[in-house]
Amino acid sequence: MLTGQRPAASVVAVAASPIPHPGGRAPAPAPLDLIQDFVNTEIPEWHRDDLGTPGELAGWLAARGLLDGGALVSADEFLRARDLRAALRELLYRNTEAGPLTEAAGAGVDGALGAVPLVACVTADGSIGVRAAGVGVDRALGELLAIVVASARDGSWSRLKACAKDSCRWAFFDQSRNRTSSWCSMSICGNRVKTSLYRRRRTGQGGA
Repeated sequence: MLTGQRPAASVVAVAASPIPHPGGRAPAPAPLDLIQDFVNTEIPEWHRDDLGTPGELAGWLAARGLLDGGALVSADEFLRARDLRAALRELLYRNTEAGPLTEAAGAGVDGALGAVPLVACVTADGSIGVRAAGVGVDRALGELLAIVVASARDGSWSRLKACAKDSCRWAFFDQSRNRTSSWCSMSICGNRVKTSLYRRRRTGQGGA
């Protein structure tokens, strides 16, 4: 099983995100919605971070069956979790822009992913996959990363994206037929970016 020794239901049956998805978008299908919720615990445009302390991280993981209730999170574990979240957001933005990572960004992503313990395993369909290793927070992060690996294998990963607006980067699930959505909401971020570009062009023409 890709989720390691825990029963799949304990990971899939999670609390819904308390923040509605922009534009009325549907969330990603389970268990990929867990990755979407994890990334969206930080909303840069609102200066909001639901995992701002080790205690908040412990509570978030416990509420989703990824960590025992009352477990403590060390400073190093807290930093690894935040690094993983940042790396996943960067990868989701790559799904939006369909371009390669810069050397610096690639090194950061590799470092964050490499710090999460995974081991190879045989999946239910007889293919080779990965499952979480370690204990506590390390295992919880491994559960999350194993979901990412599984979704990359089944093709759903490329539909999970980060909004193209620099100050937003909200993780959304692209259900469009040709997988070309770039904004969490065309009516919000899409229009704001297009209006800004239009104004810049008008300013440039006026100064020519």
